Amino acid sequence: MVRSIRVFFLLGLFLPFSLYGQVLKGELGLNYFFDNTEFSSSTLTIDQTMKGVHLIPALAVEWDKNNSLHGGADLLNISGSQKTIEKIDLVAYYQYQSQKTLFRAGSFPRQNILSNYSDFFFKDSIRYFRPNLQGLFWQVANPTSFFNLWLDWTGHQTATERESFFIGASANKRHHLFFADFQSYMFHYANTSPRNPEFHVCDNLLAHLSAGIDITSITHLDTLIFAAGILQSFERERGVDNMTFTPSGLVVRNEIEYRKFGISNTLYWGDARMRLYDKHGWNLYWSNPFLRSDSYFESKWYWNMLKSNRINGKLAMEFHVSEGKVFFEQLFTLSASVDKLLKK
Repeated sequence: MVRSIRVFFLLGLFLPFSLYGQVLKGELGLNYFFDNTEFSSSTLTIDQTMKGVHLIPALAVEWDKNNSLHGGADLLNISGSQKTIEKIDLVAYYQYQSQKTLFRAGSFPRQNILSNYSDFFFKDSIRYFRPNLQGLFWQVANPTSFFNLWLDWTGHQTATERESFFIGASANKRHHLFFADFQSYMFHYANTSPRNPEFHVCDNLLAHLSAGIDITSITHLDTLIFAAGILQSFERERGVDNMTFTPSGLVVRNEIEYRKFGISNTLYWGDARMRLYDKHGWNLYWSNPFLRSDSYFESKWYWNMLKSNRINGKLAMEFHVSEGKVFFEQLFTLSASVDKLLKK
């Protein structure tokens, strides 16, 4: 007890001096989402309306222009719920940022960190209800290319919960009008501790390699992109016969935007994926559920109502063609953030 008092006393003496030359900022973020999916006749996914708001208050201490510590919480309110706060996620991370490098370690918002990944890799509910990436992120970039690596722990191993995590990598390289793009992750779904003999370790790898042309600069449009590539998977349950699958397929996409209005189209044609879904469900698969079919077409029609450094608001209508049917989805998302200098 006496030793603890001494430690706190020394910290009290040290902190005022340690903050000298540093910058203390207050941060506040808000993410609102309304996503109505009309999928009732689908056998691949469920019909639901996802709606709510995230409030993210935090403090940040910055020094040396490149280093900072961030601490706060992500408070989720589900619209219409009797609970004021449905869920609280810790926000706590170290960040190093320079002109070419970004590194984070801890629990930090996934928004904008993995924004280059296509909708095939993560279903919408991941963005809404699992807002933080818990692990590491490292990226190097210049005006014509970037490369990143990341680790996200999604399950802590206990006697009843299985260990799980993502390891991902992505890159993009541009040369004049042409570009090459790569996105990937490996999801590892392990055992409990102590080990349960009825469980087997599962791996789910997904990779998308594409090449395309961006002719925006030679048009009067804000965006005009065409690309094509391969979507490759490796799915297996170790130690079980005939439980290794390597589905592959072709992906073709294009995007056009003019004065805040845009259309984005993506076509997948190939093997059906998520072969172990009936056994493991969404415990193993976090990607777009329509990829369980051998063909899928998605068309997004959107309006960027608000777009600035501080606030982004998007209204969209999405069409999903799968199982010989057309499904509809309507959504509105809004993100806003502010920071204020509290002390130098």
